[in-house]
Amino acid sequence: MKVYFTASTAEFSKYKDTYFKIRDYLINNGYVLTRDWLPHTNKRHTKNQKELRDIKEIYKSCLDAIFKADVVIIEDTVSNFSTGHQITYALQLQKPTLVLWQGKKHREFNQMFIHGIDSPILEVVEYDLNNLEEILQIFLKKYKNVNETNRFNLVLSGYERQYLDWVHFNTGKSRTQVIKQALKKMMDEDEGYVGYLRMN
Repeated sequence: MKVYFTASTAEFSKYKDTYFKIRDYLINNGYVLTRDWLPHTNKRHTKNQKELRDIKEIYKSCLDAIFKADVVIIEDTVSNFSTGHQITYALQLQKPTLVLWQGKKHREFNQMFIHGIDSPILEVVEYDLNNLEEILQIFLKKYKNVNETNRFNLVLSGYERQYLDWVHFNTGKSRTQVIKQALKKMMDEDEGYVGYLRMN
């Protein structure tokens, strides 16, 4: 599976160990990074290099790496315009996206602008270093076959079909969208399934 992982370089020295922990987890578990930017950034910060970066080239390579990825993981404890733009772009491309916030940094957690995004493939999670790997594991296992699609026939009763027609008429959501949203909600709330994803 191909993964795009990024984080803000603001406050890099404070959070770089966490960024490397995420990067190393991905690589050690066989995931392919579509843009492995951390080693170069770390070397530049370690040597206090003030090199002029070609920001247009960096921007292009980030968007290209998101396009090539199966899933996107963004450590967004230090939120900024750059990470926000990458989240939006990933969702526009229908890439399952995990946004990580460390600790209780965001006090009004449910009132952040990101929570206005209505997408079944966006997950925003607060974490600490003790549960980070488990969160990554569950997200990556959940979307392991993200590009695989399956078609099957669904037999509905008249009242079930009537409900789907009513929702479609009142919200504009397709019947498929309604069914998939209900299934996603069940998956997210099913402790047995989450436990299954935790298992190696």
